[in-house]
Amino acid sequence: MRLRICLASCVLFLALAVMPAPSWGIIAVTDDVELEGFVKTQNIIRTPMFRDAEFIMQRNTAQLEGKYYFLRESQAFGRFATGPLEEATLTLIGRGVYDSIYDIRHTYNEAFGKDERLNRQFEYKLREAFVDMVLPPFTLRLGRQQVVWGETDNFRALDVINPLDLRWHANWEPWEDIRIPLWMARAIYDIGKLGPLEESFVEAVWIPWDFQPNKVAADPRRPWPFIGDGFAAVPNSIMFGDELLDLVTMVRDDKPSKKFKNGQAGVRFKAIWGGIDFSLNYFYGFSADAGFKVRGHREGNTFRAMLDRVHPRSHVVGIAANYSEEKYTQSVFRVETTFTTGVPVALDPTAAFTRLDPDGNLFDTADRSVVMLAIDRPTWIRPLNDIRTFFLSAQFFWRRYLDYSRLYRGIPSVLRARNSDGEVVPGRFVSKNRDKVDQNEFVITFSASTSYGPGGLWQPLFVFALDPLSTGAYNKLAMDYLWSNYFILRFEQNFFWRVRSHDPGPWGIGDLYGRPRDSRHESVVSAIFQF
Repeated sequence: MRLRICLASCVLFLALAVMPAPSWGIIAVTDDVELEGFVKTQNIIRTPMFRDAEFIMQRNTAQLEGKYYFLRESQAFGRFATGPLEEATLTLIGRGVYDSIYDIRHTYNEAFGKDERLNRQFEYKLREAFVDMVLPPFTLRLGRQQVVWGETDNFRALDVINPLDLRWHANWEPWEDIRIPLWMARAIYDIGKLGPLEESFVEAVWIPWDFQPNKVAADPRRPWPFIGDGFAAVPNSIMFGDELLDLVTMVRDDKPSKKFKNGQAGVRFKAIWGGIDFSLNYFYGFSADAGFKVRGHREGNTFRAMLDRVHPRSHVVGIAANYSEEKYTQSVFRVETTFTTGVPVALDPTAAFTRLDPDGNLFDTADRSVVMLAIDRPTWIRPLNDIRTFFLSAQFFWRRYLDYSRLYRGIPSVLRARNSDGEVVPGRFVSKNRDKVDQNEFVITFSASTSYGPGGLWQPLFVFALDPLSTGAYNKLAMDYLWSNYFILRFEQNFFWRVRSHDPGPWGIGDLYGRPRDSRHESVVSAIFQF
């Protein structure tokens, strides 16, 4: 019955998508109210090692954005004079999600209880709600919103103000869809010309109380759990000397409270100098990545571990710039560099009560720098497309721990428990962190896109990313077909490769989601109706 309902919903969606519509673009409900949005169905089939297929996602999303111009030309609601306040708008963005995979797959019915299934298959959120006010030379935005800084694609350096929701498809979705909007105030002071600088402005951001961490799925039953190079299982044992004890773990969330002293703030200066579009950036907040302070004690045959989830204070200082060189290379060069303090790191257990870990909680913070260099260029490749250019983009991403220790550890793994004789104990699993953090971490990316057919209806995309140290790699082959102004069909094939074992790499490009015995190659088919 549930399967028939799901299929009927998909047929109805396709029928609505191809129906003729009266106009294309934003819908003007009245002179002061505009609507736009999309409806999307996303279907993912996992093809481990290309020998099997597993249906893991049937996510249906509806998003609606409304904008209300309640103040224009210094008049609110067409009757009240507002003096120097020239314009104001209210924007609301809501999103509803239904992932029917939890109804379709019987294995998910067995793995999750009713409340768990409901929590994972439905999502109803007012994602953004803010008011824009124009009071020249000031612009002010108040409310729940996203703020984007920086020049990087698919990897974050300066873009750290909004955390990410990585639970349903990790970081393989567009950033605007997985950023978590926060309640904040954002103000821009338009300076204009300032000596040799053009189009200069100062931007300030203040988040008085709304701290949110990055959200990850640690439950191994979910399609995209964040696990290390081990089994998709929960550790239930621990080796205590030569004894194998039962493990009971409690996690306490030491999330910053909603107090004025726990606010976050940032400032950015942006301008153009001699053709170089640059910005100077500073953000003072909390690390969105959690660290864990570990403590524990033995009670008979049980070891009770207490994990305090903490988010250290962090300073992020950075520079971003881009330059369009038209004479010799016809390319756009991009650069971004940051210095960050308060980066949480785990420590090897051998570090307990040493100089590096005097508290014996296997936790420390580090200072880290990031440098990103990129080049973008439209390029003719006539044997492949004699009508339109390819847009080529390459990035080099270098991250370095400035106060590095060989005892820094990354993501722990779950392994089968063994007794003192080295024999596997059935049904028992232990946690072990063998992921050594490298002082220098690298990612190289390359992408190419173009279009074919009348009006560019066919739009292919090729993406390749490589972590040269962990030798993990990621490939995407995608094709968009613009059925109409409203309807897009999207086909994707994602590949996750790895060569070396026991080295997940900091980003898990090919390792966390593409292990040799648990490959997560996936085929994605999406249909999008937008208006």
